[in-house]
Amino acid sequence: MHTAIFVYEPATIHIATYESDLELCGMDAASVPLGHGNNAQLVARGIYKIVSSREVEVTGDSEAFDIVVTTQLKENKPTPPSRAVMLLAPIDTPALHAFFAVPEAKTLVNP
Repeated sequence: MHTAIFVYEPATIHIATYESDLELCGMDAASVPLGHGNNAQLVARGIYKIVSSREVEVTGDSEAFDIVVTTQLKENKPTPPSRAVMLLAPIDTPALHAFFAVPEAKTLVNP
């Protein structure tokens, strides 16, 4: 699964994961490891992703960010919400697609 997080202002988000070895990856920021369970992260304005085999839960100030979840299929990349297009403009579509590309080595596991 792809969990895309579009952040419009600095905020603390809470990420609940149900597997280990996940990362919160920023399009313009360093990756941060996420442990199994609850993870609080301070994030800056920008675009982030989590690639996982199972659903993750992201909570926090809903005015500060939007979440888009899709399956891991390469042709099913997250589509930015209209608010992201306006507030994070300009969004470079080819760069966004490259950012959301899933490495071949990551496989979807049936829980």
